[in-house]
Amino acid sequence: MKITGVDAVPFALPIRRRFRWNGLDQELGEFVLIRIGTDEGFVGYGEATPLATWGDEHGRHGGETLDTVVSIAEKILSRHLRGQDPTAISAIVEQMDSLVIGHTYAKCAVEMALHDLWGKSLGTPVYKLLGGAVRPGVVVAHMVGLMDVGEAVAEAEAACADGIRALQIKGGQDADRDIELVRDLRRRLPAHVRLRLDANQGYRHVKTALRVARELEDCRIDYIEQPVAGLADMRQVTGAAKMPIIADESCWSPRDALDLVGMQGADAISIYLAKAGGFQKAGHVAAIAEAAGLPCDINGSIESAIGNAANLAFALSSRPVSIPAVIPVSAPAGCHPCRIGGHYFEDDIVTRPFGFADGALLPLEGPGLGIEIDEDKVRKYAL
Repeated sequence: MKITGVDAVPFALPIRRRFRWNGLDQELGEFVLIRIGTDEGFVGYGEATPLATWGDEHGRHGGETLDTVVSIAEKILSRHLRGQDPTAISAIVEQMDSLVIGHTYAKCAVEMALHDLWGKSLGTPVYKLLGGAVRPGVVVAHMVGLMDVGEAVAEAEAACADGIRALQIKGGQDADRDIELVRDLRRRLPAHVRLRLDANQGYRHVKTALRVARELEDCRIDYIEQPVAGLADMRQVTGAAKMPIIADESCWSPRDALDLVGMQGADAISIYLAKAGGFQKAGHVAAIAEAAGLPCDINGSIESAIGNAANLAFALSSRPVSIPAVIPVSAPAGCHPCRIGGHYFEDDIVTRPFGFADGALLPLEGPGLGIEIDEDKVRKYAL
C-alpha cells in the first residue's frame, strides 16, 4: 500500500454557544481536515484545531492557523509522503521533523490520518493499535467557559443534569470572580462532581495564585490547572498549594515533560495530541509522567469528531490518563445525547453519535478511528 496524495480542507462547525478562555481571541469550531489516500482505496482522516493566539508559557510553541496547517500539509509534507508506506509511521514522523521545525498541529493531523489508514487496512480500531483499552470508557469533563457567575452556574448545573461527573471551570482573569464561582458551584452541585479551575496562566503573580488556592481549600476543589506561566512560578505554586496543580501550557513536548518533572513544576500533566505532535510523542509524554508518578488527562481545543476520536483512542489506551478529559461528546445534528454536557457544536461531520453513558465516552469499535465521515457535511461546512 502506498500513499497517493494528501489534501487539506478547512471547515467550521456551528457552535451551540460562545466559549472563551483566557488567551483565546477567536471562536471555537474551526478545523482543518487532513485526508490521505492510497493506491488500495483506503482513505485516512486526521484533524488540526489550530488557535492563532493560544500557545505555551512564553510563546515558544503554538500560533498555528488554518492557513499554516494547510500550507505545511499540502506544500511541504504531501510531496514527501507520496509513494510511501502509510504504516511506516515512525519513519514518517522522523521525516516530518526533518522537513520542518515545529508546526505540531499539522504534523499531528497527518500522523492521525496515518493511524486511521493503518487501522482500516487491518480492520482494527486505533485504540487497539495503541496497546488496547485499559479502562472501559473515558470520563468527560465539561468545559464551562469564561462567562459571568450566573451564566456559568446555569451551564454547569445543566451539564451535570446530563450525567456529567466532572467540570473544567475557565478562569484566570479575575481571581475574586473565580473564587466566588467555585464556591457557588460546590454548594449547588452534587458532592461527587469533580471541579477543576483552569486559569490558562492568567494569575500573573504567584501570590495571586496562592491566594486563590488558599481560599478554595474548603471547597474540595480537585485541581487547579496552569495558574501561572513559567516552570519557576509553577514550582512555587505546586509546592505550596494543598490541591493538585495541573500543567497544560507548560508541557508540550517530551522534553518539556522531562523539565517539568525535574523542576517539580506540577502534580499532573494535561496532554494534547497536537501539542506533542501526534500519538507517538504524546505517548512519550505519558510515559515520562507515568515514570514520575504523575496522572494525566487528554485535552485539546474542543475538536470535531475526527480529533475527538483520536483523543478517545489515546485516553482509552494510556495508563496514566486517569483525570477526566476535557473533550466533546461528538454527534451529528439531532442525535446528541446531551442538552449541554459535552455539547459544543450543533452538528458534526460524522454519520453517527459517539457512545456516551454515565458521564463517559465509550470505545469506538470500528476500524481505524472508528468513525464514518459524511463527505456531504464536509462540503457543506468547508470554508
